[in-house]
Amino acid sequence: MDRLRAAIAHISGSSQSATFRSLYFNRIWIYGAVIVTLAGVVAEIVSMALLGALVLASAGIAKLWNQATLSNVTLERTLSLDRALPGDIVTLKLTVTNRKPLPAPSLRIDEDLSEQIVPIGHRSTIDGTSGRRVLHLTGSLRPYERVTWTIPLECRARGSHWVGPATLLSGDPFGFFSSREAEDRNVELLVYPRVHPLANLSLPNQQPLGEQSVARNLVTDPMRVSGIRDYRSEDPFRSIHWKATARQSIIQVKVQEPVTTLSMMILLNLDTFDHFWEGLDMVSAEQSIEAAASIAAWGLNERFAVGLRANGVVARSDQSLRIPVGRGHTQLATLMSGFARLWAYSTIPFGQTMAAEIPRIPWGSTVVVVTPMMSKDIESQLATLITRGRRTVLVPLGAAVDPGLPGLIVRPFGPTTFSREPAPEAA
Repeated sequence: MDRLRAAIAHISGSSQSATFRSLYFNRIWIYGAVIVTLAGVVAEIVSMALLGALVLASAGIAKLWNQATLSNVTLERTLSLDRALPGDIVTLKLTVTNRKPLPAPSLRIDEDLSEQIVPIGHRSTIDGTSGRRVLHLTGSLRPYERVTWTIPLECRARGSHWVGPATLLSGDPFGFFSSREAEDRNVELLVYPRVHPLANLSLPNQQPLGEQSVARNLVTDPMRVSGIRDYRSEDPFRSIHWKATARQSIIQVKVQEPVTTLSMMILLNLDTFDHFWEGLDMVSAEQSIEAAASIAAWGLNERFAVGLRANGVVARSDQSLRIPVGRGHTQLATLMSGFARLWAYSTIPFGQTMAAEIPRIPWGSTVVVVTPMMSKDIESQLATLITRGRRTVLVPLGAAVDPGLPGLIVRPFGPTTFSREPAPEAA
């Protein structure tokens, strides 16, 4: 009797570990078919026995077919690009291969997408529980057949988006049973923030993000001495070359090689209100990210070594975003990838972020502070930057106001400042 119950549970698809379910057959059907078959045999009613046996045979064959329908079926996905800008179209190719002689007469693929990745020309729905978009594809597979879907995807917003994983659903030819198989592979699609031209801000190359005309003295490297010369009144005491002074009986100073690399550190604030319980202004946060990305691209184009620090964490990590100052050929891609993976809300107050970063900023650097709000703590840290001799530029957005600090360079970066010209490629 136990073996009979196990067989019935197996045919009806009631096993808890199974990845299939029966659409029609259940215990009542199976028990009824067994009873009809036995009653037909005992009563010697051939038609009754055949009817019960036909039901059992149909259920068994359909069950076995259903179990094998997704075996040796593989799914592969590729993206035409793994980095894009908002509004770009990226092509997704999904290839399903049946590597067995048994066909899959009905096949459905539910491909997970980020909500802001929208397939063009294909049906998709929003999953209310996860907030993700599901792309629905249907078809069939003949023995040893390969089918490829080419789906254009529209990237609607900045972010670190994932394409996949997928769920495959199939069944037997009669539609009695359904199989479900979920995969765990996906690919990342980075959508960079919009990079706006800064021509409308009138930023002269000789005045890095500044409004006042100042003498631009090159920074010198004390480890590189190119020669000596006579002492002048403005020369620092530490530059005196004592051995040369003794030889020539007149004070001589070292001539150090100039270093032409200028550095820029961008401090990005994702706080939009004074207190976190007041909520989050997503528009202001995203605008701040776009402004910081535009300034970073501009700085690298002007041959600055650019770094970034934000008070938000990188997606799928618990670390705040910090990119050291650099100017290599990969620095722009590194910065834009950081902006793409940055969550648009803060994790610690921006004043604390500034206080932790200020001691690390090299002397002679230009510090650009991008913020959608102003607080006493931020104003205090701005004053600290100016006091320590850092050239400090404030880029206020949203409700941020100019604190009126002496020596602070203010560059408003509002929505009307953005150019309507096509944005340049980020990488």
